Amino acid sequence: MASWETWSQVDVRARLNRASIAVLMGGESEEREVSLTSGRAISSALRDLTGPAYDVTPAVFDVEIDQAGCWVLDGAALEPHQAIQSLPEETVFLLALHGGAGEDGTVQRLLSHAERRYTGAGPECSALCMDKHRSREAAASAGVAVAPGALVSRARWTEDRAGALAAALAVPGPTRFVKHTSAGSSFGVHRCTTGEEVENACEAIASSGADILIEAEVTGLETTVGVMGDRTEAVALPVAEIVPSPGSFFDHEQKYSDQNGAEEFCPPRHLSLGLAARLQQRALTAWAAFGGERYGRVDFIVPATREADGSFEIDPAAEPVMLEANTLPGFTPRSLLPLAASADGVGFRELCLELVARAL
Repeated sequence: MASWETWSQVDVRARLNRASIAVLMGGESEEREVSLTSGRAISSALRDLTGPAYDVTPAVFDVEIDQAGCWVLDGAALEPHQAIQSLPEETVFLLALHGGAGEDGTVQRLLSHAERRYTGAGPECSALCMDKHRSREAAASAGVAVAPGALVSRARWTEDRAGALAAALAVPGPTRFVKHTSAGSSFGVHRCTTGEEVENACEAIASSGADILIEAEVTGLETTVGVMGDRTEAVALPVAEIVPSPGSFFDHEQKYSDQNGAEEFCPPRHLSLGLAARLQQRALTAWAAFGGERYGRVDFIVPATREADGSFEIDPAAEPVMLEANTLPGFTPRSLLPLAASADGVGFRELCLELVARAL
């Protein structure tokens, strides 16, 4: 049993059995399909009474946010406030949303105003972590390493393209990542090796209406650390390693493809115990700086050289570089938070119950 479990306590199990759970999925963001996969996996697990915790049987409702912004419940497309009011007052909304209004604090603010319980962080923490630039600044201020980078606003790109491009190209090269400041699942991420590619990527992101984050590439071993708990009281889960196919970075295909996706290891295969502990501590430091609540995931890259045989040459004193934070990490079959929880002795259904328990 993991030290961070609360669902297994007798009084919490009793409350779970009295609760209704609305699994909220879909949405209008580019991550809609990932969200639907997460939501369906969670809903199926909560209804599965054949494994551990079979005696915890809350009522489960599926609520899909369609691409018009309506909340679909039992086949009826409702305005959000209508859907909320149609569900029992004790309902906990389990947020299986990714990106957009589902992760930037908008849905969280709506549910807070309706005085309904929901899983995950509140509006302020959600908005901060969704913004890659603001979360970088918060982490750096707390002493967590980030890659050299620069922010170019959409307004500056539109009004002073030459000056904005010069600022982007001032980020050390030769390879730079140009990112949409608030997209997830590697949407809006461009790996650029020339100035022309940087310019084209900046134009694409600005044209979508977003500000632009430019970061120097840090080569090494990609890792992630799940966290459970609030701010300084949070606990770090085992570190997971991500090893993309040679020549690739951890893009959308590497994250979700069963055939061509990255290899993922938890516990880690390449990290020393000392480096793994350092990653966990950096994740907790960043989470506290974000005002992190309930659960999340913080992604890092450990500077290293990848050898021809697939192994990594890592300096034991290497300092992990934070990439981003996720307040609603995925629950797909390839997702990393469930993988880390499993390594900590907590199964998928138990993890879902844990999220609801913390909302209660």
